[in-house]
Amino acid sequence: MNAKDMGMFICKLRKENMTQMELVQQLHVTDKAVSRRERGIGYPDIQLLPALSESMHVSVLN
Repeated sequence: MNAKDMGMFICKLRKENMTQMELVQQLHVTDKAVSRRERGIGYPDIQLLPALSESMHVSVLN
């Protein structure tokens, strides 16, 4: 999955459950980091994937 598609996926899932600030607080990252990922400017840090997937209620295995 390219960065743009992943960003759109993250944004869609996030909007179903929370605001950007709520995700920022859950992941302990900056609002700019969340915004960049949702706009497809790079990928989330691989160490954040388990916490991100838990926040979004999806599996990293799929």
